[in-house]
Amino acid sequence: MDKLQMRKAILDQIERPVIPALERSVLEFGAAPGSGEIQTEALQRAIDTVSREGGGRVVIPAGRYRTGGLHLKSGVELCLESEDTVLAFVNEAPELHYPVVFGHWEATPCYNFSALVYACDAHDIAVTGKGILDGGADSEHWWNWHHQVENAWSSDKTDLQLADRKALRQMNIDGVPLERRVFGPGHYLRPNFVQFIRCSRVLLEGITLKNSPMWQLNPVMCRSVTIDGLTLSSHGANNDGCDPESCRGVHILNCRFDTGDDCISLKSGRDRDGRQANVPCEYVLIENNDFADGHGGVALGSEMSGGILRVLAWNNRFASPNLTYALRMKTNARRGGRVEDIIMADSVMDHIHGAAIHGTMLYEDGRNGSDLPVFKNITIENIRARGGDYGIFLEAFEEVPIEGLILRNIVIDGADRDIWGMNWSCPVVENVVINGRRFPRPGKVRILGVPAEHGRISASAEFCGGHGQCGFAWEISEDGKTWGEAGEGRDFAVPENCRFVRVTAFDGSGNREQSRRYVVLSREEQGHEADWERQRLICREIMDSRDRTEDQELITREKLAQMLMPFVCGGTDRGEDRGEKGGECLQIAVSQGFLAEGSGASHMPQGHITRQEMATVAMQACGVNYRNASSTMPVCSDVDKVGNNYGTNVARALYFGFMDMGEDECFYPEQLVTMGETVKILNRIGDFAGI
Repeated sequence: MDKLQMRKAILDQIERPVIPALERSVLEFGAAPGSGEIQTEALQRAIDTVSREGGGRVVIPAGRYRTGGLHLKSGVELCLESEDTVLAFVNEAPELHYPVVFGHWEATPCYNFSALVYACDAHDIAVTGKGILDGGADSEHWWNWHHQVENAWSSDKTDLQLADRKALRQMNIDGVPLERRVFGPGHYLRPNFVQFIRCSRVLLEGITLKNSPMWQLNPVMCRSVTIDGLTLSSHGANNDGCDPESCRGVHILNCRFDTGDDCISLKSGRDRDGRQANVPCEYVLIENNDFADGHGGVALGSEMSGGILRVLAWNNRFASPNLTYALRMKTNARRGGRVEDIIMADSVMDHIHGAAIHGTMLYEDGRNGSDLPVFKNITIENIRARGGDYGIFLEAFEEVPIEGLILRNIVIDGADRDIWGMNWSCPVVENVVINGRRFPRPGKVRILGVPAEHGRISASAEFCGGHGQCGFAWEISEDGKTWGEAGEGRDFAVPENCRFVRVTAFDGSGNREQSRRYVVLSREEQGHEADWERQRLICREIMDSRDRTEDQELITREKLAQMLMPFVCGGTDRGEDRGEKGGECLQIAVSQGFLAEGSGASHMPQGHITRQEMATVAMQACGVNYRNASSTMPVCSDVDKVGNNYGTNVARALYFGFMDMGEDECFYPEQLVTMGETVKILNRIGDFAGI
C-alpha cells in the first residue's frame, strides 16, 4: 500500500461527530467567569442538561473559569468561544475536585483521580473553539509528584510517584482484578489532562492546552478521532502531547507540539493487560503538524503490547534543537507487541538533538522479558534533517530483527555519528546520504588481536546501513604520520621495524572506511600471554605501556578519565602525545558527560568509581547514546541496592556484556571498581564500538 492508498484507507475509518443544532451558554446555568469561585457544578450541569436534551453545543464565553474535573457526555460539543476563554483547573485538594473513576494510567487500567476532562462510553463528543485549557500543573503542584531521570548522571531524588507506579505495574503483570487496582487519595498517580475512554466520533479542534499534570490527550479504545489545529504546550515530566491508545481511525493535523515528553506517542496497552486485551492502535494519519520541544516527535510506543498498525506520518515539520528524536519507535521484551505497516515520509527536520530516525527494543526493561516485539514493514523516505547524536539509530534483538525496512531518499547533515544499526534483516537502503557519505558502506573497521612484531592479526568490519562485501588494505608507519602500503586481505603478518598499523575496508561502490591506528608492540613490550587484556588496550592507545598499576588497585577518576580519551575523541587518533594531563582529561570527560560532575571526596581526581557508576560510564563510552534514561532496574539479586538513576544503564551494560554479575546473580552496585575490572570493561567497549 503506497502513501495515497494508506491515507485514503485511514480517512475511510473516520467520521466527525454529529452535534445537534441546540446551543446553550454556561451563563444560563449560573457560571460566573472571573468570580474566583469554583465553577465545576455550573459547567457540569450545562453539559449534563444539553446531553439529556439530545445533544448540542455548550458555549463558554470569554472569561476565566476555575473548575474541577469535567465529564463530557454524548452529543455534547464544549465550545471555548473566545481566545479569552480560560478553563483554569484547580491544582489543590485533588480528592475534592477529581473523583476516583475508571481510567488508564500509562496504558494500564485502574481507578484513579479523574482526568481533568473525562468521558467514558460516550459518542459524538467534541471540545472546540479558540480558548485555553489550563491544567494548573507547576513545580509545586502535580509535577512535584515525580522526579524524572532525564540523563545519564541525573540525581537520585525522591520520587513520590514511584511506589504507586511500581505497584500498578506489578498488578498488571500479576493479573490483579481491576476492582482491586484503586489509587486516588493517598496515592501519587497524576491524572491525565484529557482522557476519553471507549468513545466514538471524537473531535478536538482549535483549543490550547497548557500546564498538564501528566499526558495531555489520551483517547483510549476510541473510534473515529480527529485532532485538528491544537496547540499543546506543557513541559512537566511525562507531559506527552497526544497519546492515542488502542484507537482505530485517528487523524492528527495542523497541530503545534511543545512538550516535556513525546509530542505524539501511539500506544496499545502495556504488558500482560495489553496482550490480553489485544486491541491495536491502527489506521492513524499524522500530517501538517509542527513539532518543537519534546523527547520524540512522532513516537510509536513504548506501551504497545497490543500492536501499532497502519500508520502514515507525512508532511510534518520538525524545527527545534531541543527535539530529541523526530521519528521514534520504542519497546522491549516485556511489552511485546508489533509495529507493522508504517510509513514516515516527506518531512523536514531543521534541528534534531538526538536522532532524526530512532528505534530501539531496549527501552526501559530491554531484554528482561519473554514477549519479544516485532518491527516489520517500515518505510522511511523523503527526509531532510540536520543535527543529532546520530543520523539514523535503529536496533532490534537478534531473535527478532527488523524486517521489511526501507530507507529511501534520506539526507542528513551535521550528525555526530552516521548510523547505529543492529539486527536489520535484508533492508532496502536507497539514496541515503549522511554527512555527505552514501550508505550502505563499511563501518566499525577494527583490528583483531594484538599487533606485535612478527605476529599475525586480522581485520574486521560491519556493513553499516545494509549488507555487502568488503576488502581490506593494510598500511604501516614508523611515526604515526607517514604511512606506506603493506598489502591486502583480511589477515596480515606484522613486519619488523614498524610502530603503527591500520587497515582500510572498501566495497565495490568505492566507499572506504579506515580504522584508527594501532600501536605495534615490540618483542620486549609483548610480555606474558596473561597480559593480553592490557596489551590490547596499549595497542588501542587506551592504556600507556608504562602504566604499572596492579589489577587489584582501585581505579581513580583521574586515571579512568585518561583511559577514556580515545572514546571521548570518537576513536580518532590523538597523535604522538597520548594526551592531556590527568586533571585536563578529567575536566574533558566530565564536560562530555563520560563522568559525573559534583562535589565531595568521591568526585575528586583521586576519588573512586562504584560499579553502578561504571555502568553509566560504559554506556556513555560505547558510542550508543540513550537519551531520556528511565529508572528501570536490572534483573539481579541485589537490585534493591541499585540507585534508580543508575538502573537502566546497569541493565544495558549487562545486556551488551560490558559488565558481569557474580555467580550469586548479584551486581554489587556499590562495590568499587579495580584496575583489572576496568581493563576488561574498556576492552569490551572497544570491541563493541570498533576502537
